[in-house]
Amino acid sequence: MDAGIVAALISSVVSAAVAVAATVWTHRQGVGLERIRFELERSARDSEKRSAAKTELDRYREPLLVAAFDLGARIHNIRKKQFLAYLTSTERRSRLALLGTLFCVARYFGTLEIVYSRLALLRFESADDTRVVAALLADISGALSSDQYDRVDTYHSSRFMLWREEQRAIGELMRGGPGSTSTECLGFSYFHDNYDEVFAEWFAAFAAALETPVAVTSARLARLQTLLALLVGLLDEEGAFTLTVGGERIAPEWVTEAGLA
Repeated sequence: MDAGIVAALISSVVSAAVAVAATVWTHRQGVGLERIRFELERSARDSEKRSAAKTELDRYREPLLVAAFDLGARIHNIRKKQFLAYLTSTERRSRLALLGTLFCVARYFGTLEIVYSRLALLRFESADDTRVVAALLADISGALSSDQYDRVDTYHSSRFMLWREEQRAIGELMRGGPGSTSTECLGFSYFHDNYDEVFAEWFAAFAAALETPVAVTSARLARLQTLLALLVGLLDEEGAFTLTVGGERIAPEWVTEAGLA
């Protein structure tokens, strides 16, 4: 074959190979750039979701913090400060002590119901800046609904147990009833005046257990105090519930004691 023809064929093949290689390289570069663009967009979306979840949590941080703090403090008073002595005081003080304690529980559930109604739960549980709070809220709910604590004979008789359905029902009632879109819980005066008619059936077993001496040694209440202390520590970003002594923040007694519960 003529050398010129061979050279022309070789040149043609090389040119074709280069063209193919260039096409492949261009395609791969395009795929790579597209992948980078996709990852950047996904990262931006994830960041936006995290910010949205954090923004919503921050909006209800204060009422949730107050509800968790008051419930934890009341549990501590029951376990360590002989609060139950008020149950044998005058009829008025006895009822106030009982309903005041149940109100702490109810307001926590009511606030939680409001938070969950305003947040996309999946986003709340998966976003980096809200995931730990979401996990703690789930642990508190689980500690209340578990039959592993305070058994008398069988799991049917676990004291202070409130199933998740009961928790949600109490929360809905504290928000104003099913279908309510209120972003605030009902106050104590309403709870007090309407307890027997509205709330008593949901709190019957819990209230009965509260009126017994075993409340002081309840493993469930001890666990709840620990979890609530952790939740308060996470939510209290500005140190609203701490004292500053000598430049050092000092946590309230019930929070500190909860670490030993």
